[in-house]
Amino acid sequence: MSAQPPPKPDDCVAWITVRLHAHGAVSIAGTIGEKKMAHALLDAARDAITRQVPADREIVVPNRDVEVVPSSALKEIGDIPHGQRGDA
Repeated sequence: MSAQPPPKPDDCVAWITVRLHAHGAVSIAGTIGEKKMAHALLDAARDAITRQVPADREIVVPNRDVEVVPSSALKEIGDIPHGQRGDA
């Protein structure tokens, strides 16, 4: 039996992906099986957003009122490699 390599500081040990879909639904995926840890990850994300986004930019706009113009060419979802879709 071979020994496992020691963990590195930047190894991903837990993750959560939250998506807002065009029809307004929100989906979540990731390490959500343990409720306390999932809430801690989301709280850490909230804190990071609070630190990084200026207070005067706290505007919530419904997805139906937003139109995005891409800065680069878009690809159909089937043409995007699995690892580049925001999935794990």
